[in-house]
Amino acid sequence: MAKRGLRAGAISAAAIAAAVAGGIAAERAFVRRDRSRADPFAKEAYGSVRGASIGPIPSFDGTLLNVEQAGSGPTVVFSHGFSLNLTLWHHQITGLAEDMRLVLYDHRGHGRSGRPESQDWSLEALARDLHAVLSETTGDGPAVVVGHSMGGMTALKYCELFGEQIGRRVGGLVLVDTTAADVMGGVLYGAGRRARAVSQALQEGLMRALTGRADTVDRMRANGSSIAYLSARFFGFGPSPSPAQVDFVERMLAEVPSEVWERLLPTLLGFDVTTVLPVIDIPVLIIVGSHDRLTPPGASVRMARAIPGAELVVLKGAGHSSMLERHEEFNDHVRRFVARVAATTTR
Repeated sequence: MAKRGLRAGAISAAAIAAAVAGGIAAERAFVRRDRSRADPFAKEAYGSVRGASIGPIPSFDGTLLNVEQAGSGPTVVFSHGFSLNLTLWHHQITGLAEDMRLVLYDHRGHGRSGRPESQDWSLEALARDLHAVLSETTGDGPAVVVGHSMGGMTALKYCELFGEQIGRRVGGLVLVDTTAADVMGGVLYGAGRRARAVSQALQEGLMRALTGRADTVDRMRANGSSIAYLSARFFGFGPSPSPAQVDFVERMLAEVPSEVWERLLPTLLGFDVTTVLPVIDIPVLIIVGSHDRLTPPGASVRMARAIPGAELVVLKGAGHSSMLERHEEFNDHVRRFVARVAATTTR
């Protein structure tokens, strides 16, 4: 009996190992096939297109922020999302610089910006960073702020903290694939208690996995994997995305140290700036991909209903990276919006 039990255990273990190996092999095969698809952006120099440096600009707590600019015309400040950097705005730098002055910056702990010695990773700190950038780069006239995901949350927190600057320093907002409340709340809006409990458990598990293991996690992320590619593809894009764009986003995600994830993720889970939405009295354009899984279109619809006069644009087929996936449409909407805001603020 004992021998039979041992043999059965060995067979079960072997079966599990074979299933895992088969799953990994299938995953890698899918990624190879996906990356080999015809891609009109295969030769695009993602990650290398930047503005000219006008930083570093010190923030309220001494954190040095990398700030760059390109083009001329009305000033438009671009604020990127979590674990990305200012090169995210590749197609905006190449497509909009003839019509406007683009100011781009890296959030604290991202890209070429420094990490805060104060260890302040709050949404308020991010908003104060935006305030520092605006104060140093906008001159006398109001600017348009374009915020993607965490950058959009930062812009809304700025409106909450610096209400007196709305209309004077900031003349318009473009909120891109973002939300005004808890990121997971947006994903699970209307879900039952069980789904929310599972989400909370996953969040807590992620934080435990990161805590105290940043170096180990960073080594794993730096090696790259098909799982990282698939995660970027699923959460960052709509159906059939450009493999080059997925690789681009995956590289940006991998470059931000896990310590920054550990410090900053709690800021994005459970935040709520919805009370400021009804008092935003400047033009607002909200852009969201129809297939955005991280900040679904419903979150944008709720913001559009709450902000007086807000315009909502849903880009069909795009996911959480609409500025890449549908960059021509995206740029057209931003170009028209900036021209409209500039016409009203220069009268």
